[in-house]
Amino acid sequence: MMLLKDKVAIITGAASGIGKSCAEAYVREGAKVVIADRDGEMGQKTAANLRNEGADALYIPVDLASPHQVELLVNETIEHFGGLHILVSNAGIGGRKLGDGPIHECTVEGWDTIMTVNLRGMFLACKYAIPELLKNPNSCIITMSSVLGMIGTQGLYDTHAYTTSKAGIIGLTRTMAAHYAKQKLRANVIAPGLVDTKMAARTKATPELLEQVAFWQPLGPIGDVEDVAEAAVFLASDRAKFITGVVLPVDGGWTVQ
Repeated sequence: MMLLKDKVAIITGAASGIGKSCAEAYVREGAKVVIADRDGEMGQKTAANLRNEGADALYIPVDLASPHQVELLVNETIEHFGGLHILVSNAGIGGRKLGDGPIHECTVEGWDTIMTVNLRGMFLACKYAIPELLKNPNSCIITMSSVLGMIGTQGLYDTHAYTTSKAGIIGLTRTMAAHYAKQKLRANVIAPGLVDTKMAARTKATPELLEQVAFWQPLGPIGDVEDVAEAAVFLASDRAKFITGVVLPVDGGWTVQ
């Protein structure tokens, strides 16, 4: 049985990485997906590949820092598919190259850029999606945080703007879960550990870092994007219809250490 049959989902940051894996898993389960990403080349390619496999997929370019573009994203989704049932707010960036670091070293520009993309982008996606989600009973929002939004790392990944943005995602998602529950709109968080995306490149290339992560993630130093996507399928499905406001770590055991 397809768990998401005929559901319409917007997935931000879906041109690659976790978002792309979520899109692939969603169409497998019968959903119609919008690949929302600012990377036009990869976004078009991802959507085309899904359509070639028989899926109903549409690429819509969006800069999540722009309220106008996010509003257009939702409007174009409704115009094309006729409704909206799921928002996966996945888009985000790491900030080390932008000046992120321990708070006394973090640049103001780096802080502002990371907050704009990771937290403001999630806020805007939810702001414009919620009025449409409320039109369909049992709709849901899934946001993508990180284990780094839940715990400190004592020197392992001291990117304090990034971790603050991810903690903010948890706080806002839980607030939405409480506020909209009576209107049958669910909101849950996934908090991945280190998984095999571009953000894992530095760790994979640094034996000392990889060894440390292997300690913190006892089920394996690097998870698969599919591990996160399967959690996103479950939380969007009716199997999770009585679940809202949870933070689900997909972290190889990191948060139990």
